[in-house]
Amino acid sequence: MLNTLRIQNLALIPAVEINFGEHFNVLTGETGAGKSIIIGSLNFIFGDKLSVNAIRHGADFARVTAVFDDTIIVRTLHANGKSEIRVNDEPMTIKGLREVAGNLIDIHGQHDTEKLLDPKNHLSILDAFAKVDVTAYQTAYHELQTLRAELATYGDNPEERAHLLDLYQYQIDEIERAHLSADEEETLEQRALVLRNAEKLAEGLQSVVDNLTDGDSSLGVAEKRLLGVQQYDVKLQGWAERLSAANGEITDILLDLRDYLDNTDFSADALESVYDRLDAIKNLKRKYGATVADVLAYCEKTKAEQLRLLSAGDTIQKLQTQIANQNAVVVKLAAELTATRQAAAKVLATQLVTQLKDLGMEQTRFEVKFTAVEPKAYGADSVEFLFSANPGEPVRPLAQIISGGEMSRLMLAVKTVANPEPDKTLVFDEIDTGISGKMGVALAAKLSALAQKSQIIVVTHLASVAAAGNTHFLIQKNVTANQTITNVYPLDSSAREQEIARIIGGGATALAHARALLNQ
Repeated sequence: MLNTLRIQNLALIPAVEINFGEHFNVLTGETGAGKSIIIGSLNFIFGDKLSVNAIRHGADFARVTAVFDDTIIVRTLHANGKSEIRVNDEPMTIKGLREVAGNLIDIHGQHDTEKLLDPKNHLSILDAFAKVDVTAYQTAYHELQTLRAELATYGDNPEERAHLLDLYQYQIDEIERAHLSADEEETLEQRALVLRNAEKLAEGLQSVVDNLTDGDSSLGVAEKRLLGVQQYDVKLQGWAERLSAANGEITDILLDLRDYLDNTDFSADALESVYDRLDAIKNLKRKYGATVADVLAYCEKTKAEQLRLLSAGDTIQKLQTQIANQNAVVVKLAAELTATRQAAAKVLATQLVTQLKDLGMEQTRFEVKFTAVEPKAYGADSVEFLFSANPGEPVRPLAQIISGGEMSRLMLAVKTVANPEPDKTLVFDEIDTGISGKMGVALAAKLSALAQKSQIIVVTHLASVAAAGNTHFLIQKNVTANQTITNVYPLDSSAREQEIARIIGGGATALAHARALLNQ
């Protein structure tokens, strides 16, 4: 059970500690006093997100501490958006927190109402009530899906396999006709760069050739003259040799440049041919891989897949037999699940109707509609809850017919027949929506009965519900020194009379009514 809830720097609350009772706890207060902050802090402990805007103005963090019998959960939200979770002083992830908190507390609010109205959730609600074990079915279903997935790699039928073989052959032929090489694309890109700048390149190289031709003549004369005088000084011999080598190098460069100019095709047709080849490579990359190497690897992989498919006759036949056998197992287990669920659905409907009669809905009818579907992850059943609160009216889907007050009572009935674990805390946020008068008294009685099995915490606006509680807290907002602060006060018997009288409407008559409710 939840023994203590501490809240620090959350919205209008600077610091609050609530020590809950063992059975029936009620929280009341004026509209806007801060009841939603208390529920929000519990949801925060449950794993919900909290905006940094919820941190009290001027504070660096907000923190909620929940002390259960054997578990202490502390969750802190810092102003920089970082969240810290500790369970029994050990760090914990959000996923881990939700698992831990989910075993300790169950919060009913608007989310649960929406869940009950949505038929997609009805099967899981029924399974939870019936404690259906789907492990064996899911294991068999997963094995069936695995076999089907393996067969699908060979095609679902001979026509599909023939289609795959045609596709593989087309892809292989398309890649091999291209005669790709791993470094070809880079070479083509460089070639395209040359051809795009052909005019500038030709003019520049011709100028170099002309200059080197002049230089060659000058160097030749200089070389001859230096050779003619080197005999007079031995130092000149080395310079003559270097000049001769430079003259030879320039001659080689000149020959190479002339050859380049004579043998390079700078035409527009050459550039277009390069572009065509690049486009062809780009098209193959778009289909088969990010790089030429990837395309070539895809081709080899496709060849291997083609070979596998061509030699797969025996394997396919074996898989088909296994699938037929496994499908029979799945169908059998699904039928067993259906039978279990249908039996449980009758019990659920009977118990819910009984609970709803206690809550003043004497003419209620509740049915569970089953529709057979192809086996899926949770069986071969589609389930929907049908409801009617008035005689002569047919049962219809909940979302089409149920009112707010009826929904509150149905939710309480569902929680009651679910037989929650005694050490699990149940939180009801305004379970009395749409309820008043004697229905409120019936609701209070039902909550009191539920509180004998589990600790419950109820946020309420009904005097009858507030009076039924074993422990009563007042949520009150005050303004002190230009600061708005929400506090939570445990109420003694006298203060409870005053608070319940306020809920009724105030005055001497209301106070007498409050005393009567508390005595009752």
